[in-house]
Amino acid sequence: MRIGLLEDNYGVSDYMSTLLKLEGHTVEVYTHGSCLLDKLFLETEVRSPLPYDLVIVDLRLPGMLSGLQTIQAIHQRLSPAQLPILIVTALSLAEIEEITTGLTTVPLLRKPFQRRVLLQMIADLTGGHDTKDRE
Repeated sequence: MRIGLLEDNYGVSDYMSTLLKLEGHTVEVYTHGSCLLDKLFLETEVRSPLPYDLVIVDLRLPGMLSGLQTIQAIHQRLSPAQLPILIVTALSLAEIEEITTGLTTVPLLRKPFQRRVLLQMIADLTGGHDTKDRE
């Protein structure tokens, strides 16, 4: 499966990328939401086929675009069925509740997490198989 990973913490992105690659996935890491959006969307058009089958997004990011804003930008052009998104964050439960109001369709995993939990959530989001067949 092709996964876009938006995470600014090098240690976390390296761990997740290595873990996912060991599971047979292709992973591209981004530290800024605008770079991920540039990859997904060519000018104002949705790239076809999409470069990723799943996007994993941290909520707190440096720069002008937060993880939440990145997710909202993706949802303006793509439905969750077209591109599943998984939030992975270290925010407190109160911060998560405040920030993600209205994102009930986006599953969330809190850091630190167990490897098997991450892999199970990815399988649940993608039907347990490579999603290339959905394109």
